Amino acid sequence: MKRFSRTPVCAGVLLACAVGLAACGGSSGGSSTPGTNSGGSGSTAWQTNANGDVALKFAAYNGGEKISCANSLALGTKLRSVKMEDFRFYIANVNLIRADGTKVPLKLKQANDYNYTSTDGNTTLSLIDLEQKGVGECDGTVETNDTIEGTVAAGSYTGVEMTVGVPFELNHLNTADASTPRLLQNSVHPGMSWNWRGGRKFTKIEFGQNTAADPTPWESADVENGKADDGEIRMHLGSTGCVGDPANGTPISSCKAPNRLTVTLNGFDPTKQVVAFDAHALFNYDIASKAEGAGGCMSGATSAGCAKPFEFLALDWKADGSGTGLPVAGKTQSVLKAVNGQ
Repeated sequence: MKRFSRTPVCAGVLLACAVGLAACGGSSGGSSTPGTNSGGSGSTAWQTNANGDVALKFAAYNGGEKISCANSLALGTKLRSVKMEDFRFYIANVNLIRADGTKVPLKLKQANDYNYTSTDGNTTLSLIDLEQKGVGECDGTVETNDTIEGTVAAGSYTGVEMTVGVPFELNHLNTADASTPRLLQNSVHPGMSWNWRGGRKFTKIEFGQNTAADPTPWESADVENGKADDGEIRMHLGSTGCVGDPANGTPISSCKAPNRLTVTLNGFDPTKQVVAFDAHALFNYDIASKAEGAGGCMSGATSAGCAKPFEFLALDWKADGSGTGLPVAGKTQSVLKAVNGQ
């Protein structure tokens, strides 16, 4: 399976099975595939092949529908017509989970523009890229990457754990330094960084108003010379309140709101399921309103557009700026989920 390709996201695998968040398709068995289901119908365990190969596939969804740069979609509670402009996010430190709760780190197979493993092997990072420049309104990169490939100890597993975000020790590296991992360099993946202090955009999820289908100006749109711009909704998750000034030689020592999201999918079977990043679950409000939409969220500590997305990500955010950016106790994120079908 290729790590990345020049095949449009809207073709091939992302349109292979038009399904809801319920079920579709099965999986093939045998040692030629990364793994097979180790139980009968309804079993939540799956068995790797003898080599312990694992391929985690990701897809962009809007509720029960796979989405891509090529198509418009109805987003938010008011079903605003929009088109995808970007859909990229970082995934760090994937663990496979055994039935007894033991977590086994996934060792990445490759080091390239989309994957990095630290010298000591304790930190891994991948960039999932579900947009393609030149298709529709997307303007990120031509290359795409929807899969993380790696190995674990051969055996039976019942779930997967991962972190949406860039680990602290990598987040504030110089984007222009040749020694910085390539998946964090701005010349390789433009648009995935803020300033040096702020670090990376953990997610760059962006949609723009489809004026051909919905010409009514959005309440949240910017107005220039008396005319409203096209509406935009964005989710740029990243650390905020970071202390230090690396541009002048003072390393970042901490960030008030780290805003990293740990996701656990129990019962996940990568031979039959994909990890869906659900735009409907993230933007489940009136995205065009000034009060809720506000043009989206850039992880601002007091930005009104962050209230709803952070709620759905189950990360602590408060309008007075006192949010910790840590997981909210007793709440579960609803944005990333397992979806049947390959």
